[in-house]
Amino acid sequence: MSSSRNRRPRASRRREGASLSSSSLSPSENPTARHLRVQSSLFQEVSLLFRGGLSDPRLEGVSLSSFELSPDGRTARIGYTLSPEAAASGTRAVQESLERASGYIRSQLASHLDLKRVPQLRFIYIGVAERDGAGGGS
Repeated sequence: MSSSRNRRPRASRRREGASLSSSSLSPSENPTARHLRVQSSLFQEVSLLFRGGLSDPRLEGVSLSSFELSPDGRTARIGYTLSPEAAASGTRAVQESLERASGYIRSQLASHLDLKRVPQLRFIYIGVAERDGAGGGS
């Protein structure tokens, strides 16, 4: 009977040690080479879709500015900016269009990339893109 008493504390210590070591190692601090490759591939494919694969006219002034894949690969946060013309018409319609198009974008990613799971897409409005100095300089 005393041997079973000795086993329980060791097992609980092992579990505590395992949970402490796994929580202290944050994958976001040191992303693996594979994680960076997958993130880069996803960003390239989404960028290609925004350049020519989406036909919604409300997405005309949208440009992607950032892409971050969660450490577990289940969620991708995509930052976007709007042209001044698109921002003037309102950001709510653009956000709704992006959310509506996310299923199509995910299906295209699944067909073009060989991934076990395609991440959920979250679009985050960053702001209005600045003009590239084409207008009235003195």
